[in-house]
Amino acid sequence: MPSTPSSNPAIAVMRVIVRAIATIVVVIWSVFDEVLFRPLRPVVAWLSRLRLFETIGGLIARTPPYGVLLLLAVPFVLIEPLKVVALYLIATGVFIRGVLLLIFSYVLSIFTLDRIYHTGHSQLMKIVWFARIMGWIGGIRDRAFGWVKATPAWLAAAATARAVRDWFRSLVNSAR
Repeated sequence: MPSTPSSNPAIAVMRVIVRAIATIVVVIWSVFDEVLFRPLRPVVAWLSRLRLFETIGGLIARTPPYGVLLLLAVPFVLIEPLKVVALYLIATGVFIRGVLLLIFSYVLSIFTLDRIYHTGHSQLMKIVWFARIMGWIGGIRDRAFGWVKATPAWLAAAATARAVRDWFRSLVNSAR
């Protein structure tokens, strides 16, 4: 009897490998996004309130779903390879340039891709396959963050960050 794809051990192993690689990529991407986006939130919020960006946001929100996808795809195709080049530079010893390019590409990504995605989110979610993929990626990200945030290293880093933040706040308050 021929083996079906679901009973083929090679396919099962390949699925595990692909899921592991996808999980690693999503976790790394999410960590960079969270670390770099957090300090930029006030700037993004301020820019979003400017009349120019409100007008652009309104246009994006009224664009048909596949139009928003195209608006998202163009900067994605231009910006995301910069991150790969940055990682290559870091891996080959051109550390400072690689880190600067990585930071630049993430900031550029946040100011373009993130804004287009969030502004056109309702339109994008009308595309069934896109909504499924984003749900799958979000599920992986949430499970991965849940696991990472439960590790002793994360808990220790979070406690240290809280202590530094509290110390800094008390320092600022005592200077007033």
